[in-house]
Amino acid sequence: MVYAIFSLGFAGVNDVVFKKYGQRRRSVGLLLAIAGLVWTLFFLGLGLAKNTLEFEVSSVLIGSVSGLFSAFANILLVEAMKKTGASVASTIYRLNLVFVAILAFLFLDESIGMLKVLGLLAAIVAVFLFSIRRDAVEQNDLAVKFLLLLVLASFLRACMGISYKLASSFCSNDEVFLAINGIWWMIAGCSYFLLRERSIPFTMSALKYSLLSGLLICGIVLFLKLAVNKMDASIAVSISQFSFLVTAPLTAFFMDEQITVLKGLGMLLAALCVTLFFFAK
Repeated sequence: MVYAIFSLGFAGVNDVVFKKYGQRRRSVGLLLAIAGLVWTLFFLGLGLAKNTLEFEVSSVLIGSVSGLFSAFANILLVEAMKKTGASVASTIYRLNLVFVAILAFLFLDESIGMLKVLGLLAAIVAVFLFSIRRDAVEQNDLAVKFLLLLVLASFLRACMGISYKLASSFCSNDEVFLAINGIWWMIAGCSYFLLRERSIPFTMSALKYSLLSGLLICGIVLFLKLAVNKMDASIAVSISQFSFLVTAPLTAFFMDEQITVLKGLGMLLAALCVTLFFFAK
């Protein structure tokens, strides 16, 4: 549970970095690529320091599948966000916790007890409360294809969470598994830049944000992996989706974003969800 909360914390700070990065026209592809490079080097270095760096077939295979799920999920999210708006996109994307619960029940033999169901319901309501905006109605005139892209992105993100749990059973080396994930972020990010963003200049400020985001992502995935090693994937991944518990206070302090009553209720429900999961585990 503590590992999942640490993952949540790193994700919350990284969300703030993403918000700052997105305030200007900057390359998303190169952000992913550089973050993936930092991610890969960090875990290769960690594996070397621990003398556990063994490139087993299972680690490379499951790490590649997981990395592809994660990279494509993020790229689809970016593409859909351009047409649907950040609020709708983040809501649908975060609801991958529902897919995780279903997939974990079907393929990992995880139980779905009453406390876990109540926790998931609290999580869903919390996500919706936190996404409601009074200054814009982003839900109007959305193309079905972009909503489908968001659902697909959410499903792929859920598959990534399940692959982390599968790696706990079939991979003896977390560092190699996570490093392989980062390599696929580099490949996907460079591909996205070449196909969609070649006209966007890459500045020194963009490089600094990308490096910082890469370090924060290392914390996100490390603690998420440690969490799923010890507990149900449906619980660990759900808790990791509550990054807004950290993002909201930080953006209120540094970016003057208001914490509304609805956001406050969403934060309380998220805390309730974590509590229910604690007793359900």
